[in-house]
Amino acid sequence: MGGRDRRARRGLAPPLRAAQPLEARRRARAAPGVHRLPRRRAGPAVNVCFVNEYFPPFAPGGAEWSLDALAHALAGRGHRVTIVTPNWGAAPRQEYDGVHIVRFAFPKRLEPGRRLAPAKWLANPFFYGWAALAVLRVARRERADVIHAQNKHSLIPATLAGRLLGVPVFLTIRDGSIINAAPVCLHHHDRMPPDCGVRKLWRECSEDYFALYVKDPRRKLFSKLAFLYFWLDSRLKQRFLRKVDGVIGVSQGILDIYGRSGLLEGVRRVQAIYNVPPAAAPPPPDEVEALRERLGLRSQRIVLYVGKFSPGKGTADLVAAAREVARAFPDVLFLFVGEGDLDTADPWVRRLGPLPNRDVLALYPLAEVVVVPSVIPDALSRVILEAMAAGRPVVATRVGGSPELVIDGKTGILVERRAPAELARAIAALLADDGLRASLGAGARRHVTERLGADDSVERLLAAYSSARG
Repeated sequence: MGGRDRRARRGLAPPLRAAQPLEARRRARAAPGVHRLPRRRAGPAVNVCFVNEYFPPFAPGGAEWSLDALAHALAGRGHRVTIVTPNWGAAPRQEYDGVHIVRFAFPKRLEPGRRLAPAKWLANPFFYGWAALAVLRVARRERADVIHAQNKHSLIPATLAGRLLGVPVFLTIRDGSIINAAPVCLHHHDRMPPDCGVRKLWRECSEDYFALYVKDPRRKLFSKLAFLYFWLDSRLKQRFLRKVDGVIGVSQGILDIYGRSGLLEGVRRVQAIYNVPPAAAPPPPDEVEALRERLGLRSQRIVLYVGKFSPGKGTADLVAAAREVARAFPDVLFLFVGEGDLDTADPWVRRLGPLPNRDVLALYPLAEVVVVPSVIPDALSRVILEAMAAGRPVVATRVGGSPELVIDGKTGILVERRAPAELARAIAALLADDGLRASLGAGARRHVTERLGADDSVERLLAAYSSARG
């Protein structure tokens, strides 16, 4: 039976056998100002097959929680949602709140949380072929109307399966990693350089990458060869990018970078659709206070950073800014949540390591300021969304999609990237002015509630699906 005939068949596939619902979802409650969509829909039900290389409880970044929120927003409107992901060590099948999760067999195991698997497990032809077979089986059984890859390593499997089934394929672009797995060019430029090629990569880009991220001279040749391999993998992904039926950027800023780089030529549908804001209720006050006690936080004034510790994320700039801020505010404490190298022993800096998402959400109410000092453009920082939803002012760099969230002087403060002194002044200004913090925090929460709600994002996504399905 052809793909067109399969799509014409109506009715839902039999439900998957449900495992125990996720504990975090069971505990979540609706809250004022946070979206919780009723079970309704404006048009025919759509059967969506999402594909992502991670999904909670394996969630190394914001993409997984953004997908979780989107999936539940769609299911809440009566659409059928299936998520296909590698099994890093959880139940093969789960269903909760109308979202079906299928984890296909995979040899690598991870601990639940924010841990990333080494890239070699995902950026290789064997993964692409194995994952494509899994997506093909699930999408065929579920009679998917659309296959939607949610991240870079899912692009090739989703596209292969979609072409075999005759089903439209979409990709969500969340970062610059299809330009290059480690796009050091975006440290300095707002596009892929026009002379990008093997010679430039070997002589310049890999040298920059080594100086920023590796540094051990014994590993220089290996790091340059690995950089070349992942660059070639990115080139393969770029070819598949041009074959999809639609590209969704989580911000206009990230789409502009890809457009200037010439990577969206020939793609018929390109649209910016913001991530759905956090759906779960914020942690209750007793949970927040319990976390304060557990972490030994007393009278300190908290400045919070959440993410990887790396040159691209600007953590060295924040450490330098912290020194300036600490001179003026001796009671300040900078909390760093995440993994990576953080080269400091300053007493006003505390590294917490990776934390469960529930603990991260409970940290926002304890923070007076949240900082996102990225050097490489963030497409749309999940940390900014979560902080704004919690009513916290954000200091962010003027790159990528951050200016679309942080309205300078209204919901937070924007600074230039790689500018520690400017970063320090912005943080100090917020710590010194209770009224300014309260005003920007209230504006941030209002902006998320009124301008970045789920309704608009879901309706625009469904319209894009409808256009591709004809």
